[in-house]
Amino acid sequence: MLDQIGTQLKKYQHEAFLFAGHYGIEKEGQRVNTQGNLSQTPLPFAQPHPYLKNDFAQAQAEVATDYFDTCQQTFQQLQGLDAVLLRALPENEILWPLSMPPALPSAAEIKIAAPTAAGLHYRQKIARKYGYQMQMMSAVHVNFSLSERLMRFLFEVHYHAQFNDDYIAFHNAAYLKLTQNYLRYRYVLTYLFGASPLAAANFSTAVPDHLVRSLHASRRFGYVNRASQEVSFQSITAYVADLQQLIDNGELQGPREFYSPVRLHGNSLAELESAGIHYLELRNLDIDPYAADGLSATTLNFFRLFLAYLLVTPSVPVEQAPTVLAQAAAQNETVALESPLGASRLQPQLQEFMQSLGKFAQDFQAPVELQQALQTMQARVADYRLTPSYRLSEEINGGSLQQFALRQAQTFKQQAIAQPYQLPGYTQLAADSQLLLANAYQRGLAVRLLDEQVGVLQLAEHEVIGPGASTRLNSQTAVMASQNKLVTKKLLGQAGLIVPAGAEYTQVATAMADFADLAKQGLVVKPKRGTKGQGITVFQTAPTAELFKVALERALTTGTSALVENYVPGTVYRFLVIAGRVCAVAECMPANVVGDGRQALTALVVRKNKQANRGLNRPLRPLPLDGQTDFDLQQQGLQRSIIPARGNQVNLRLAATFATGADAVDVTADMDASYKEVAVAAAQALQLQVAGVDIVIDNLYQPVDAAHPELATVLSVTARPELAVHEAPYFGTAQPVTAALLDQLLTK
Repeated sequence: MLDQIGTQLKKYQHEAFLFAGHYGIEKEGQRVNTQGNLSQTPLPFAQPHPYLKNDFAQAQAEVATDYFDTCQQTFQQLQGLDAVLLRALPENEILWPLSMPPALPSAAEIKIAAPTAAGLHYRQKIARKYGYQMQMMSAVHVNFSLSERLMRFLFEVHYHAQFNDDYIAFHNAAYLKLTQNYLRYRYVLTYLFGASPLAAANFSTAVPDHLVRSLHASRRFGYVNRASQEVSFQSITAYVADLQQLIDNGELQGPREFYSPVRLHGNSLAELESAGIHYLELRNLDIDPYAADGLSATTLNFFRLFLAYLLVTPSVPVEQAPTVLAQAAAQNETVALESPLGASRLQPQLQEFMQSLGKFAQDFQAPVELQQALQTMQARVADYRLTPSYRLSEEINGGSLQQFALRQAQTFKQQAIAQPYQLPGYTQLAADSQLLLANAYQRGLAVRLLDEQVGVLQLAEHEVIGPGASTRLNSQTAVMASQNKLVTKKLLGQAGLIVPAGAEYTQVATAMADFADLAKQGLVVKPKRGTKGQGITVFQTAPTAELFKVALERALTTGTSALVENYVPGTVYRFLVIAGRVCAVAECMPANVVGDGRQALTALVVRKNKQANRGLNRPLRPLPLDGQTDFDLQQQGLQRSIIPARGNQVNLRLAATFATGADAVDVTADMDASYKEVAVAAAQALQLQVAGVDIVIDNLYQPVDAAHPELATVLSVTARPELAVHEAPYFGTAQPVTAALLDQLLTK
């Protein structure tokens, strides 16, 4: 009945609709210590948690993503959530990377997770019915729904008459076709992704005495219901009736105890037929021990192609459905339990399927990443030695995969914790956005990435966080005032705070006319409105007229007006103020390198830029080598080609700004409280709840007082302060400023 889907899509040149859909991932994994023993600690997240939760056992963690329109978004979040989970685990805890559990203790020693009394009761019953060992298997589930745009198009252009204008009936028929074909060809997935060739020695006496492709995917040994608990997939009516009968008879506690490779989801079991299927839960994937997240992007892309193909593949005739699906189950069992050390007994069928899939990919112009995934899987069919089950057979030591599993698990954890200021899956975002996402995921807050290019996040359904930690906490008026350096200075002065003396110029000629009066000391030339340190030139001593003119021209290129201020000697410190409290203070050391007596300055810059926390979208910006660098080096009597003496520090910038590669040195605990009061007063003068206040201080230990207010000169205030420089400073203690910002957002 639904065999014209492909024809209709090609007729209207809507092939792209076929590859759209919605995806979610649920991935389980056992928490173990570095010896491979089950964890005895609670999951380090407050429960209930929407993303990071317990499965059957306290030691069994489950990562559940949101539901996204693309595989890419789903996989991004899976990577991020996995990193958050691994970083939160105790130092000696790792995630077992196999579907089959490690050597298990006695059932009495396995702690069942109990989020609620009802949940504990449910899990105790399934433990008694199926045994603890089966419940301790882990897997990856893919939740999938068809594109509504695809479904509406097909219904309106071709299928409305066949279904008497009943969209729900058509909708359910499409999902039934997809389900039947998935069950029909799941042996392909078992061959390609089977990764449970053996069990631990104490798992069970009922496992085969030889290696297999997938114990987990086997009907006889895997994660399955009792043989008597069969449910028909011949029709939605039969599915609902059979499943409801098992529940009514007390054989199943509810729909979630139905352990089929495919589970149909809707509003409820009773409304499945009338209200429609919402999505399919595809439950037969082994954990991939070679992928850091238990699932690779290649696998997910192949899944996307596989599901699209199943939708255009001919339907199973209604009257033949029981026979065809029974044969399919037998084929899957054959593949699951055959030796991975040779070609499959279903090799001809596998080759034929992959050839048909390849033709489909070409005919329907599948996206490039899907065709690349197909090529990878075609290679696995051509050579069984590329399958995970065979690769694992090569890792067996003493009849066990424990050494391999522990090695892989430790590698994956080290990868996650090596760069704690970056969030896998989201490294294309600014460092602040990555930290905010990680903190929100850890708390279990719903987060949406509204604009990936500029990093706009939606938090807890109503809070919007923009670049530079922009939130509703700062009013638009206050932000505008802080962006205008002249307005900022006037407001700070009115509040009784010390600011550098200076004047505003709109033309070079006017400023040059005042040069004789201005150039009696060091100067700072900067645009009246500017960001990221652009157009700022610092003269620590009185400049020449020629250099002063160059600085003015550079500043006016950035904006319509330039400020010329007296240079204030001292050290620049950044105070991060949130809701009237200083949360962190960092010394801002101008972009610099330290000589080793051998390498030229340019080589030293390249070396320092390779540091783990420095670079694009990382806490510390790359060191610059540009025209401003040459200009500032010239003022110091230096040039790029010099070889600095060992231990000699060379400043690449005279302006101390994080945006131009400055080092952040945390001094939160050392800074005298009187300067923190100045920073809070500066933020309040501009009516900013969140502010970065730059203050020049000669001695951070000497208090500022009414008699000596010049000890604290406020250089600037920004409404978009960097958070990451405080979370991952170049030197010193990391400050949890991201958490402080989220706390403030969630309490106001």
